[in-house]
Amino acid sequence: MVSRSRTRRIASVLAPLATAGLLAGCVAGTSGSGAANTAKPGAVTTDPAQMGQVTLHVLDYFSGGTDDAWMKSVVKAFEKKYPDITVERTSMPWGDAMAALPLKLKSASPPDIVPANYGWQSLGTLVRGGMVLNLDNYAQAYGWKKSFPQWIVNEHEFTTDGKHMGTGSMFGAPVARASLIEVYYNRALLKKTGVEVPRNYDEFQAALGKAEAAGITPVTLGNADKVGITAPLFSLMNAFGPQSKISDFVYSHGNVKIGETGFPQAVSTLKQWSDKGYLGKDYAGTDTADAAQAFVKGQGLFHFNYSGSLPLKPGQSKDFGSFVLPRTDGGKPVATASSATNFSIASKTRHPDAAAAFLDFAASQEAAELAVHNGTMPLLHPDVKAPEGDPLFSDDVAIAQQISADGTAVPYLDWATPTLLDTINTNMQNMLAGKSTPKSVVSAADENAAAFMKTLAR
Repeated sequence: MVSRSRTRRIASVLAPLATAGLLAGCVAGTSGSGAANTAKPGAVTTDPAQMGQVTLHVLDYFSGGTDDAWMKSVVKAFEKKYPDITVERTSMPWGDAMAALPLKLKSASPPDIVPANYGWQSLGTLVRGGMVLNLDNYAQAYGWKKSFPQWIVNEHEFTTDGKHMGTGSMFGAPVARASLIEVYYNRALLKKTGVEVPRNYDEFQAALGKAEAAGITPVTLGNADKVGITAPLFSLMNAFGPQSKISDFVYSHGNVKIGETGFPQAVSTLKQWSDKGYLGKDYAGTDTADAAQAFVKGQGLFHFNYSGSLPLKPGQSKDFGSFVLPRTDGGKPVATASSATNFSIASKTRHPDAAAAFLDFAASQEAAELAVHNGTMPLLHPDVKAPEGDPLFSDDVAIAQQISADGTAVPYLDWATPTLLDTINTNMQNMLAGKSTPKSVVSAADENAAAFMKTLAR
């Protein structure tokens, strides 16, 4: 399947709807203590055949396109393998699901399984409120901490007091689908520009200049909605900054400041690209979706976006390719990456064993193979191959496998605080409009992180 719908962005743009309780130290209606977050002692059942007749209620945001097709196929395969368990889905658009999630989890009959968003925007809030289950017993029973790459495990961990992310107990589990930031390129325009696929950062910069000289827009970008800038910004940060510093900043490990992550260099570089005309004439007035459409129509050499995000029609995949922006030091490329969603189990569920069995299946090799069958990027199982005849999808699959094998993934920068994404986007937009400086963007992000750390210390 060559027309792949956009995988929903893992960073929340609706963070304020879910974070009011977090900033106050707890979620309304809960104690805010870690007592509800401790894994209960006792054996767990991993054999669904021993669980009796069970109906699982699953909330997800896979409401259309390949997302919905993949989820339907996973449910069908799970029910076939375990006929005593029935899965009833409620699918909502991503923004609606994120807004409704806290209330649904506090209701008398919450869904058993929910797509708690990564980071402090959502999952951290729910952990502090005791609304999602500590999965340590299931992680041990299913061997998740051994079978999942460490960077994947870290993305689902919080301490039981809800004060630290990227360490502690697992409160979510990944699905066998990847989502990462990459650079798309137009094969015909690359040939016309007279360059090869960039193998290092200098070659990429040179390609931008050659495209501009040839009258080709170097980077197709849209930022009218204040979200399009994050893909190139995070990619540049990964090219400049030490991988460990980026992860440690997001997870608040070791008192790392945002100035140590490559973020300042990324902000300055985007300002330089804008000043040189590399981002196009009206990128500030173009929406992200319109920019992606313009790129597909041939209006630009490169386009930064999330995996599976191009609005392709059948037969168009052959015209494009993808890669991860090379690092300036020549090291292995670092990508902002995660699972396409993470599933958590409601603390009020009456069927935790069955819910955990579904989480394990959604991360299985069969689920990864179903991802490929439905034309979306697999994760967790490097031996799953892309089908022939779709060169862009082959690039995507190879990228996910390489990043996972090399261990060169970093979490999304904006997971670091509930409001960092909005702070970055607003200040970047002002800077690119000439109303402020790169230094002011960095200062605003640093202040946002520092303020949030004070709330965690309370």
